[in-house]
Amino acid sequence: MKNTFKLFCGFLLLSFVPSKVFAQFSTDNNLPTEASADLIINSSGTTILSGQVDVRQGETRILADKMKIFGGISAGNEGSNTDDISRIEATGNFYYITPEQEVRGDNGVYLKSSDTFTVTGNVILLQGENVVTGDTLIYDLKKEEAQVIGTCNGRICGTEGRVKILLKNSNDDGSEVNS
Repeated sequence: MKNTFKLFCGFLLLSFVPSKVFAQFSTDNNLPTEASADLIINSSGTTILSGQVDVRQGETRILADKMKIFGGISAGNEGSNTDDISRIEATGNFYYITPEQEVRGDNGVYLKSSDTFTVTGNVILLQGENVVTGDTLIYDLKKEEAQVIGTCNGRICGTEGRVKILLKNSNDDGSEVNS
């Protein structure tokens, strides 16, 4: 029973995290990517966007106070492309939003070398009415494996600092089940 519950929770957690979040910004990579910010600076292979950063591709959206993109398209370098991006750092009020789900946190980092993204600080994953909260989310894009970590481990913590999952059940008719 314990293993079944762990497997169910693991599967549930994976369903919250979008596949290939930063590597494939949206489900259709052929769509153009649009970015807006109060200030955009491109210099020596690094692009910095700051002030109400809003990056969109199709129905997928990333919001942050500031974003640094390492590699990728450089001014005057026609041979570079988004496949050259090695790292993306989004700091302050990080949001990753799709029509199906939302990931929030203080910061988000994508590393191409390990094909992972990490969201830190007050992490909230929403899918429908289901919620997972913790301090850190690490998602391995190759393994399609997610890990949510709290700031405190064990029963001595009570409920503070631990990973929490809220699952809303519904009847076949769509009404909520009260337990």
